[in-house]
Amino acid sequence: MKEFKTYDEQIELLKSRGLKFEDEKFALNKLQEDNYYSIINGYKDLFLDEEDGNKFKNNVTFEEIYSLFEFDRNIKSIFLKNILVVENILRTLIAYNFSEKYGNDNYLKLDNFETLKNSGCNKKKYQERIEQIQKLICNMQQDISNNIRKKPYINHYILNYGFIPLWVLVNAISLGRLSQFYSLMDQSVRVKVSKHWDVKEEELDQFIKNLSYFRNLCAHDERLYNAINNQNITDTIHHDFLNIPKNNGNYVYGKNDLLSLVIVLKMLLPNDKFNTMCNQIEGRMKSLEKKITSIDVSEVFDSMGFVKGWINIKKS
Repeated sequence: MKEFKTYDEQIELLKSRGLKFEDEKFALNKLQEDNYYSIINGYKDLFLDEEDGNKFKNNVTFEEIYSLFEFDRNIKSIFLKNILVVENILRTLIAYNFSEKYGNDNYLKLDNFETLKNSGCNKKKYQERIEQIQKLICNMQQDISNNIRKKPYINHYILNYGFIPLWVLVNAISLGRLSQFYSLMDQSVRVKVSKHWDVKEEELDQFIKNLSYFRNLCAHDERLYNAINNQNITDTIHHDFLNIPKNNGNYVYGKNDLLSLVIVLKMLLPNDKFNTMCNQIEGRMKSLEKKITSIDVSEVFDSMGFVKGWINIKKS
């Protein structure tokens, strides 16, 4: 456990590790506002000496590290705004198509999901699927219980009708829960939802999981630019269009990095909103290029998976 250090001691520690300061008053203010851990521990890696990881590379400044921190915060805001657009469309489509088939009352029951019964799967897989559905139903019932006092619209339906229609409930559950719901729906309903974007239902399942992962990072203000998802998305026409390099037949970028999120949003976001998002991100990248000089800023963009010419995805 590291010992407590005052702001002045934090600055002195960074100096002893070779970090330069253009304006110590600026650094002091930022350490007070955003804290040492978030700024330094979160964004120092690209600026560290390759031989001595406790030292910074020559001429690295606090202001550069903070610029990367600020860049990341700005693109989180941009991405979150656009993820929410897709999320709202997804909530609407799932609620509509599921309710169309199963109604709006007493729909949270086992038979309304893909149980894999009579599918020919082994007993273990069948049992696991039943457990997954039961857990989902239980969690959604808990979501209702947790929100009776918090959300007036949940309270209204419970008190007046005794149940919550899915098109109401979808607004009170997380994207992660919505992702589980989509995965466990009957395939015929999943297909109807996925047709809105002209993608396969199994592809949409991957895309939703990708959105959920990156959305959580944005919403909880965690580091985004070099985040890596533990699940890959499928290869798309956009991977080929961007001429992303391959290693052993697999694309090096755009599978589980931030570029993968851009590709998913290309598939699911209305075109005008997608183009605006790309322009905003490109603007932030150009601004960062002017602020970072001690390292090649392309290292930052490589960490994001942003291949040269990524902006051309608007034309694909």
